[in-house]
Amino acid sequence: MTRDKTDYLIIGNSAAGLSAAESIRTIDKKSRITVLCEESHFNYSKPLISYYLGGKIDIDKTYFKDKDFYSSNDIELKLESKVEYVDSKKMYAKDSSKKEISFYKLLISSGGRPIIPDIKVIDKNIKEDVLTTRFDTIENAFNLTTLDDAISLKKYVEKNHIDEAIILGGGLIGLKTAEAFLELKVKISIIELADRILSTSFDTTASEIISEKINQAQGKIFTGTTIDSIYTEDGKITGLKLSNSDEIPCKLLVVAIGVNPETDMIKDSGIKMDRGILVDEHMKTSMDNIYAAGDVVKTRDMLSGLQKNIAIWPLAVRQGRIAGINMAGGKESYSGGFFMNSVEILGVPVVSIGLSSIDESTDKELKIYRQHKPESSIYRKIIVKDNHVIGAILVGSIERAGIYAGLINNKVDISGIKDNIAREDFGIIQLPADYKKHLVIGDGIEV
Repeated sequence: MTRDKTDYLIIGNSAAGLSAAESIRTIDKKSRITVLCEESHFNYSKPLISYYLGGKIDIDKTYFKDKDFYSSNDIELKLESKVEYVDSKKMYAKDSSKKEISFYKLLISSGGRPIIPDIKVIDKNIKEDVLTTRFDTIENAFNLTTLDDAISLKKYVEKNHIDEAIILGGGLIGLKTAEAFLELKVKISIIELADRILSTSFDTTASEIISEKINQAQGKIFTGTTIDSIYTEDGKITGLKLSNSDEIPCKLLVVAIGVNPETDMIKDSGIKMDRGILVDEHMKTSMDNIYAAGDVVKTRDMLSGLQKNIAIWPLAVRQGRIAGINMAGGKESYSGGFFMNSVEILGVPVVSIGLSSIDESTDKELKIYRQHKPESSIYRKIIVKDNHVIGAILVGSIERAGIYAGLINNKVDISGIKDNIAREDFGIIQLPADYKKHLVIGDGIEV
């Protein structure tokens, strides 16, 4: 078989992949760059797909690079090209159509794939129960991780006049889905295995504020349980049985319990992995000339010092840029990052930054500063260790999120301002003079 050839092969057409391609071109103007993408869309911003579903933006507003980006940077884009196998020694990749392409340098930025649990399906017309991991055979079961998911879900809701939906998963993906449904005036029920929604990013107080808003909108939240069985008829879900034995009707189900790094194509490649691809500070894998970036990697959490999968858009862009520079012969290092997530429910925005869910009872060196105004759904929690901010939770009033992220990122000593750190009017004016000077002449605050 004749193989196509490229100098730089990039698997993935999203934040990390296109950031890498762009940075390669700043150094190497002539070598061939090929981007493989299993989807049919030339690119889109994944954080925006829930806004498209909820009707806040049109589909064209989800694109973060226009179509001429590829031609103007001399980048070859191959859509609907799912990579199934990478040979890290012979340096080629094979896609689902069995086409092979050789490469000199490879970037794996394939993102994540939704986690689908094994759930018993009880069909009215079939006597034997079955386990399924293929929800695509059920007409009213969906994920929300791609633009195609959002398009299909939106069409189904509109065509079938759906007014109620059930979401399995009360984490950030589940709450982004809930946010979209509430914009569509679709009543929601959330099923969450933990004792509260948003348990990995927010504390009990923040979770309770959002839960109360959902309850006020006649939504329901089932905690400490999950789906045990799905009842179907004629290819559609009609009801659910929960692990606590409750049974509830279901018109539409969205499974939103998280994603796993998409690494199937390299499982026999010899590239080192540990629930994500392991990379060094240059974003290089354990194999020479092969790099990885974005949601598929584990990199340094600059707050805990541990290797973690921190799947957020700004870090994917930064990792991709650094990978591209190093692939093209430059030299730049990735110092690590930290979590920062946001969602808005019924007019109440919430943001978590850094080690926001750290258990204060396990570390006596932590100092917690809070401000809570229940009547206006405002809550601020700032977590400090050794006079440095390491985490923050903001509910209702999030205008200072960028300032707190800057304090964390720049490891600013707050010993002189910590008494004001959680106040609602805390801002640039209270910051240490040396740090304010840095904001003026340095990189500024990334919000």
